[in-house]
Amino acid sequence: MTNNTELVFNLWAIFDSSVGLVYSLAGKAYNLSGDDQYKLAVLKALAPTDYVTAKRYGVPDRFQVHFSDGTVKKGCAEAHSVGNPVVMLFEDMFCQMEHELPPIPRFDSGQTFSTSQYVPDDPLCVTTILYEDEVGNIRPIVSKEDKDWFSQKVNR
Repeated sequence: MTNNTELVFNLWAIFDSSVGLVYSLAGKAYNLSGDDQYKLAVLKALAPTDYVTAKRYGVPDRFQVHFSDGTVKKGCAEAHSVGNPVVMLFEDMFCQMEHELPPIPRFDSGQTFSTSQYVPDDPLCVTTILYEDEVGNIRPIVSKEDKDWFSQKVNR
């Protein structure tokens, strides 16, 4: 295993089953070392449970859904936006997370300095949809069976 330490991320999109839209995002940074395969394995292992302690963020207002009656709902997105990198659903959240990262202390000649942490340009991340039912139960969509189940729920 190489010592390739970097910030990597678990990202979650919270899908409200009662309205059929993503209404919230969550993210968590980890500082992991090893090759990308190892880091992805760790992120995937944590994705089904670690959202409980992840900070939630709003969906940016630039995302909006237009309904057939002419109404528009800002700050939400359709499920297909989650996995589409062109949409950049998590971009604003990455900026917020970067500002929230604690500085790393460095010690030199008896003095303490702080070094800011930054989100990498193309961060390694795992994205998971969290399906929230009408009473608030959450089901992480992680396995192939989960994804098939979710697809049936969304496309009916």
